[in-house]
Amino acid sequence: MDKVRNQNAVISVLGLGRVGLPLATVFANSGFKVIGVDNNSDRLESIKKGECPFYDPQLQENLNACSSTGNLSTVLNFDKNVQADVIFITVGTPNTEKNNVDYSQLYSALQEVCQINLKDKIIIMRSTMPPKTTDDIIIPFIEFNSNLKAGIDFAIAVCPERILEGQAIKEIQELPEIIGGVNEISNNIAAELFKKINPQKDLLYLSPSGAELAKLFTNIFRYISFALSNEFAIWAEKYGLDASELIKIANYNYPRSNIPKPGFVGGPCLGKDGSFLDSNTTFSSIVSTAWKLNESIPQHIVNNIKNILGPIFNKKITVLGLSFKSGSDDLRDSPSVKLVNILESAGANVIIHDPYVKTTADLSTALNSPDVVILATNHKEFKNLASAIQQSGCKIIYDVWGMYDKNDFTDIDYFQFGNGS
Repeated sequence: MDKVRNQNAVISVLGLGRVGLPLATVFANSGFKVIGVDNNSDRLESIKKGECPFYDPQLQENLNACSSTGNLSTVLNFDKNVQADVIFITVGTPNTEKNNVDYSQLYSALQEVCQINLKDKIIIMRSTMPPKTTDDIIIPFIEFNSNLKAGIDFAIAVCPERILEGQAIKEIQELPEIIGGVNEISNNIAAELFKKINPQKDLLYLSPSGAELAKLFTNIFRYISFALSNEFAIWAEKYGLDASELIKIANYNYPRSNIPKPGFVGGPCLGKDGSFLDSNTTFSSIVSTAWKLNESIPQHIVNNIKNILGPIFNKKITVLGLSFKSGSDDLRDSPSVKLVNILESAGANVIIHDPYVKTTADLSTALNSPDVVILATNHKEFKNLASAIQQSGCKIIYDVWGMYDKNDFTDIDYFQFGNGS
């Protein structure tokens, strides 16, 4: 506790992805010495050069600041040579093909952590995990491999990340922090750490399992809300109406309605986090129904295009946007990627343009005489493309996000997801 208060504690962050790297830079720029650990040598090389390994302007600014202070260093392996007082674990917990949680990255991180003397250290779990993971797996694993006792010899707390990709730096500093310590001293040390980021930060205390479950509730609620909105869109199509217009009217100045806009739902968190609960039950839950609905939207859109155009074999189809969300280069669990796979399976000649994904075609190539243009990701760069699409010679534009209006096009048939009119 004294080391944290005096900012003499050395912090180590295991996993320098989109969760761990922003956290490492925030603590480094708050005056702590931080050691980042990652097994991806290319990523480490990029960070050492002061270059963000993925698109995130705020994070790049933080890396620039770290370069001037020298508070952030990186290593490939976490071993006994790493002298850290605080250990954040931010590794991924993806799903297996059978929709079970894949603990392999977590076990690898724990094995590395147990190589050092954990006496009087604190371990903070930042990864998203099913409830009881810390109680049933992490603590027993560490105690067995270290011969130390959690809460007595070392502190441990679950402090799940809840950041929005692209807003990580701001939200690490401002969002209330959930703290699920194994005991009071674990809570107090974790609280002192986060207060060093922002003395005004709200702190919310739960048990370790409560902290794990609260994080899942956060993402599951959003995921189900999006699924319901997408179901509204399909109903609107059936009745020949425009879901976006109906939702806008339903929400307008009505304090009990906040229906999100329909569209693709994906990424490495929302759908996966619900499965952490759903896969542990023997009944069909709302979570599984929401997952089926959201996952079916790319196929639904391809079916709509086939109903309009007929067979799409050998048709040139341009897909605008490949990442799972606007303003990002992240392709993990992207519905746009799934859309492309479905189109290619049907024999379409697919050309992709995404301004954030370097491996895709440039815009002029993508808009060179396509039969169909699909706006799949709502990047801001696409807002003013109506005239370019109009001049491309395409026959149909299918707008997943309602970024355009049918009046933007004179010689092209305009279709929008959720609009059956």
